[in-house]
Amino acid sequence: MAFIFMSAHAVPQLTIMLLLVASSESDTCDGNRGFPGRPGIPGVPGADGKDGPKGEKGDQGDDAVPMFGPKGDPGIHGFPGRPGQKGDEGLQGSPGGNGTKGERGVFTGVDAPNQHFVFSYKKSPRAQRVLKDGLIIFDIALISGEEDVLDSEGFFTVKIAGMYYISYHISSSSSACLKIQVGEEEKVRFCDSPGIIMVTAGSVLLPLKMDDKVSIQATEVSSIFSRDTDCTFTGFLLFPD
Repeated sequence: MAFIFMSAHAVPQLTIMLLLVASSESDTCDGNRGFPGRPGIPGVPGADGKDGPKGEKGDQGDDAVPMFGPKGDPGIHGFPGRPGQKGDEGLQGSPGGNGTKGERGVFTGVDAPNQHFVFSYKKSPRAQRVLKDGLIIFDIALISGEEDVLDSEGFFTVKIAGMYYISYHISSSSSACLKIQVGEEEKVRFCDSPGIIMVTAGSVLLPLKMDDKVSIQATEVSSIFSRDTDCTFTGFLLFPD
């Protein structure tokens, strides 16, 4: 038996020729039909077809649980914003507490109005019997500055706070019991009662505040004599606060 070897390209051509011969014989011959031949070799895949129509919208899915990823790193600081409009003025706050006391100043030798003060008054030339706690009135100014320092009742009112030297000189015909008083507080008292005309004096250093009232008052019934002698009330500022 002889074998015929054909190339792979010749097999499809031979198959087509055999089919044509069989068809021709079936149309002209009355013989019996032969057995079906073997299936041919699959052809080459055809080209892709056109896209089909858009499908219907699908059903809604089940409720999903939101998932959050880890917190990211902080971003870079942005540029400062523009200043806003000025707000309304706030309510006034309560006064602050007193500050600490400052250090004592240095003496400069420069004269200033608030660094010195002095006054001196004398009593009118007449005898006066002063009862206990009565004020002795010194009504004639010897040194008083631009305005009267002692009022009509006999009080010296402090205008510059500081350390003062206060003194009096009194002539008495029998007794002189006197005190130097600041407001309602007695500071010092002196008493002389020799029974003859004599001169008595008293003095004291006092730290005084603004509006303190200083006076010379009797501690007992006293006879003040100022007809042929003078009675004086003097004070001066040693240094201000």
